[in-house]
Amino acid sequence: MSADDFRAMLDREAVELDSRRSTAGGKDNYAPLEPEPLRAVLRPAEPYPVDALGDILGDAARAINESVKAPLALCCQSVLAAASLAAQAHFDVKLPWGERKPLSLFLLTVGESGERKSGVDDLVLGAARAQERADMEVYAEDLKQYQAELASWSQATDAARKAVTSGKKGSATTREVQAAVDRCGERPEPPVTPLRFMSDPTVEGMHKQLAVGQPSVALFSDEGALLIGGHALSPDNALKTMARWCKFWDGSPFDRVRAGDGASVLYGRRMALHLLAQPDVMTKLLSDRMANGQGMLARCLVAWPETAIGTRHIKCYEWAGDRRELKRLFAVFKRLMEAQPRTGKSPQELDPIELPLSEDAKTLAIAASNQFETLMKHGGDLAELRDRTSKAVENACRMAGVFAVIEGGLSVLEINKSHLERGLELIQWYLAETLRIRGHAAIPQAVLDAEALSGWLHSRDLRQFRSKHVLQSGPNQLRNKTRMMAAIRELVENGYLSENPKGTLIDGVSATKSWSVHHVV
Repeated sequence: MSADDFRAMLDREAVELDSRRSTAGGKDNYAPLEPEPLRAVLRPAEPYPVDALGDILGDAARAINESVKAPLALCCQSVLAAASLAAQAHFDVKLPWGERKPLSLFLLTVGESGERKSGVDDLVLGAARAQERADMEVYAEDLKQYQAELASWSQATDAARKAVTSGKKGSATTREVQAAVDRCGERPEPPVTPLRFMSDPTVEGMHKQLAVGQPSVALFSDEGALLIGGHALSPDNALKTMARWCKFWDGSPFDRVRAGDGASVLYGRRMALHLLAQPDVMTKLLSDRMANGQGMLARCLVAWPETAIGTRHIKCYEWAGDRRELKRLFAVFKRLMEAQPRTGKSPQELDPIELPLSEDAKTLAIAASNQFETLMKHGGDLAELRDRTSKAVENACRMAGVFAVIEGGLSVLEINKSHLERGLELIQWYLAETLRIRGHAAIPQAVLDAEALSGWLHSRDLRQFRSKHVLQSGPNQLRNKTRMMAAIRELVENGYLSENPKGTLIDGVSATKSWSVHHVV
């Protein structure tokens, strides 16, 4: 995607935004019985720049799209997330300004129910999950051997202590006891749990898994509702969970201090993230003030492709795993996933190899940084996305690093200009996609309350109502008069309700304030 193409996409978004703003005046702008939508209409998405993924990843995404018939952007997101998981254990990217960061990518994908999200994810991750199952069988045998060795070691050390202290009536020194124990050899080390995938972990659960399991993991879920609506992102836990995810993205140590468990720090851990969820569920996360303000969403690459449902006609059934493009992808993933990564003081402490940008790639990064900086100025095309845009070059470099590893294998030495050009093309698409989604997903509380109120009125077939109806038996959040009145104003101003004349008879009562229902949201 060229700079001109990117500018054209931003211009289209600006025209759409101006159009929405021009109709956002007072109630005189709306015909009483011709309601306006409460949310911005989601425009069709621009085509995903699949060529930028390269031959290995791009061809695999196309093959999945042709076989499974899921939206192409959804297929690309799953392939890119899996590639990030395969690469992050072996390499870090050295950014143009000198910082060293993981090749981990965070992706969010919106898909309708029936969009074959699970089918795509199962296919892309099938080989990795099969390897995990095979590794678990080996682990079970290794665990039995470890337990037997630990029992023998414990017996030997107990016997050594008794031999030193026997007959000395407590006169044996600590040094003598320790020397006897040392002669029994080192305490056996437990085998590392081969689990790499998590779908609904709490921060505490993640710490426990990473303490005993693989140092490179994936938080992948094709049912994002389990996570977005679960314990980890509940009101009490959301802030600490998202803060921890951000720390993972940054490559920071996982420190944990608790009165009961003591203190521990896990170094050299990596986590890739990909959540797929239905529109209503993902909108909850995309519109969350905490997720936006805290910086979690600024790190994410979001796609909301148009549905393919209704167009998925076939001539014959085909198993995508038999396609040449998928076999090639799986072979690349297998080599990376089975290769032993470089580690530090323990086999669970990753020490990824530093992957720098070539000189011409650094020059390109400088030009891109300057362009994005200009677009972020007050009144600029990306002024509303400063948090995302400020991380655009870094995300582009991370994607470029993933491309370099997938295409060059473990012998790759640097990220070249072509890799970064493709990463920048993709990040421009993601920024334009975020602008497209933003007006639809960033929903004011009054609009959410208005939708809830309209649904409640419709469920009770109420054509007229007083505030007392809502305050006594309406949705819980609207039994607060301030929020209720804000919701009513939204519905009145947009033509769904109209205020009745003072004294209108409702349920045998002459009401000071009452409203008539004309339309349902």
